[in-house]
Amino acid sequence: MYRKLLKNCSTVSAGLMISRLSGMMKIAVVAAFFGTGDSMDAFLVAMAVPVVALTVFGEGVYVATVKLISRHKGEGGDTSDLWREVSSLFNFSVASMIVFAALYWLCAPLIVRFVAPGFTEEKFIHTATLARYVAPVIVLVIAQHVINAVLHANGHFALPALKVLLSNIFVVLSILTLHRHLGIVSYAIGSVAGELFVCLSSSIMAKRLGARYSFSWAGHSRGIRQSIRLGVPVIACVGVLQITVITDRAFASGLSAGSIAALGYGMLLLTVPLSLVRTIVDVSFPSIAAIVHRPGEEQKRQLIRAIRACVKMLAVAAVPATVILLLWRKPVISTLLQRGNFGAGSASTTATALMFYSIALVPIVSRYFLTRLSQSFGHSLTPLPSNIACTVSNIGLNIMLVPLLGHAAIPLSLALSVTVGVGFLYIQLRHKISALRDCGIETLVLKVLAAGALMVGGYLAAERISDSFVMAGCAAAIMYGAALVLVRVVDIRRVLAWRILPTVPSA
Repeated sequence: MYRKLLKNCSTVSAGLMISRLSGMMKIAVVAAFFGTGDSMDAFLVAMAVPVVALTVFGEGVYVATVKLISRHKGEGGDTSDLWREVSSLFNFSVASMIVFAALYWLCAPLIVRFVAPGFTEEKFIHTATLARYVAPVIVLVIAQHVINAVLHANGHFALPALKVLLSNIFVVLSILTLHRHLGIVSYAIGSVAGELFVCLSSSIMAKRLGARYSFSWAGHSRGIRQSIRLGVPVIACVGVLQITVITDRAFASGLSAGSIAALGYGMLLLTVPLSLVRTIVDVSFPSIAAIVHRPGEEQKRQLIRAIRACVKMLAVAAVPATVILLLWRKPVISTLLQRGNFGAGSASTTATALMFYSIALVPIVSRYFLTRLSQSFGHSLTPLPSNIACTVSNIGLNIMLVPLLGHAAIPLSLALSVTVGVGFLYIQLRHKISALRDCGIETLVLKVLAAGALMVGGYLAAERISDSFVMAGCAAAIMYGAALVLVRVVDIRRVLAWRILPTVPSA
């Protein structure tokens, strides 16, 4: 009963681990060729609007598609009706993003001027040109969100987990072959080519699972109306939160050259553990959404077990990931990135950014889980007040701290504001979802944090004795595992039986 999520998480984590290893290779190649110079600043600003658009609309489309399929399965309707409705949602989403991408292409100079007001004229022109190159990414990735939702809702997680690997291969090949002639434009071309290949391969897999595409616009159907009612609040909530991406770029554009690039590299390194930890939520979401729609007296008990199992896995994974980023950031950056155009100065500024970004990992993951939980229950607008609080506090902190701390203020403001937002959201959901209130996750999280503190102490003590961060890391890992058993987060009997953590009941 409790093994399915662990199996799916293992599958996705293995795929993501392979993908993130390729991501590290991509980061190393990008750093060696472009460093933290003006061209990298320009590329990251050019990608800011596509990233925001895809995060905002992609979240809404993904959630709406998963809920549409889950609801249809629960009601046992005709399969042809389901695929017609999914096709309608796909067609509407892609058509909307084609219009958005066209507007971004046409208005690129105005948008870049708004996002990066501190850029010089030459840097501004270069950024506007790159913005037009990356505009097709908006359409390709929104299509992937719908297809990935179809795959996830049908229990297939491997290919979506490997999408980053496929995309990174094209980016690296494009930079290696075209950099001499095209410079940073080779990065943009590789990004578009990679997303196109991922979109095509995902479509083939969805078709093999039985998905059938039709040129349908069945906007009058009940399923589509319900999906839109669910998706629009999600878009509103995520949209408020993504304002910080634009404002962070605006604040950084007025700092010294390379500040945006250093922040970008720090965020890229953060996404390696972040994506692995978020896998637990992505795998749990369809199962929890299915349990919500189940009738009967067992529903609440299953929800409590599912929520507690998910939180336990999140906490056990996120806390050591934060510790590793904090303690190993300098050797990781120097080993992985410090070559070519990425010198000691670039490594230092990136390490500072990563230090504060790592503090944000646990609250970011917590917010992601609570948001998905809220969406599972249909409370799509519940995260909106906390997201507004997060955005407002982020902007206010940047205004106060950027003049004092420079580029380090931007990740610090993110960490503090997300912590405020996630606390606010948790208080809201405790009053709305009784299963969350009754599963006792506060004690569980405190125990894992205590184990993390012991892990840090073990690392520092071992490093002082051995003077080797590798040996200290091994000692810290042993200390963390022992501490989890000591505080009874992990049952030693499950460890011996190779069942370390429970999984969510299958849908």
